[in-house]
Amino acid sequence: MRVAFGLLLMLTACAAPHGFSPYAPNGAAAPASSGARLLYVSDTENSAVDIYSVPSLKPAGKLKGFLQPQGECTNAAGDIWIVDTGYQTIFEYAPGEKKPSATLDDYLGYPASCAINPVNGDLAVTNEFANSGPADVLIYANASGTPESFRNNEQYVDDFAAYDNAGNLYVSGATTKGVYVLSRLRAGTKTLNTIKITGATIHQPGTVLWNGSDLILGDQACKGGATSCLYVATVSGNTAGVTSTIALGHSCDVVQVALYNGTLYGGNSDCAHHSGTVDAWSYPAGTRETAIAGVHAPVGAAISGPPTGRP
Repeated sequence: MRVAFGLLLMLTACAAPHGFSPYAPNGAAAPASSGARLLYVSDTENSAVDIYSVPSLKPAGKLKGFLQPQGECTNAAGDIWIVDTGYQTIFEYAPGEKKPSATLDDYLGYPASCAINPVNGDLAVTNEFANSGPADVLIYANASGTPESFRNNEQYVDDFAAYDNAGNLYVSGATTKGVYVLSRLRAGTKTLNTIKITGATIHQPGTVLWNGSDLILGDQACKGGATSCLYVATVSGNTAGVTSTIALGHSCDVVQVALYNGTLYGGNSDCAHHSGTVDAWSYPAGTRETAIAGVHAPVGAAISGPPTGRP
């Protein structure tokens, strides 16, 4: 993730107590018209979420009042869930609305990202760090109430997650030594197990998407370098075998991307100048088609409409 744990601790030291809901976001886009699509990109440095029209990427508003917004996900109704690591809270927004329609608290750690189960509407929230020990994955049944906690003791940090069409959950993260780990929680089970990855080495956990048939796994530091890429992997048994690589053109530290209608959308950091852009890349070629300036430390990306990760 872009934000180091030391900075996270400084941010949370001044955070409001559990249960606080910063209902102060302003400047949001007007409510989306029927069939409209909006891209939400979280900017941790500015403590805001920027909104763009899809596919033009024309700026369409901004949500403010967050502390450390990071990962995002979309439910079947097109609502956006935004994870705020600093406030340890997850916020739900209807497309274009300036106030959240629901909030959930995370008492067990510092949430990083989320995913919606397409089978039953459950909300999975990953904890970048737990209050103690390895991080937890929290499942909020029907995206409400008190969550159930799951943990893979091999995976100390949890980053991004995605469900497949059958309701199996995949979670990216790392060991205590920073080695990439991918875990799976099979539908209907209670055990989060490690999945072996073949055909590629992932250096820094990023996006996890389901494209309808395969997993898409992001690497913020592709091949250990300064650019970012995505790996398409087919899951068979307890193995995810990489079948192709999508090199994201003109990229640096791309954290989370959203896939919609044959295009990838997400924040792209300018690592040399400490600023960034919101980009659109062709899928699966990875060619950059559009770049819009205005963000500083982009992390999360989600699109209002069909659940993120579906072509």
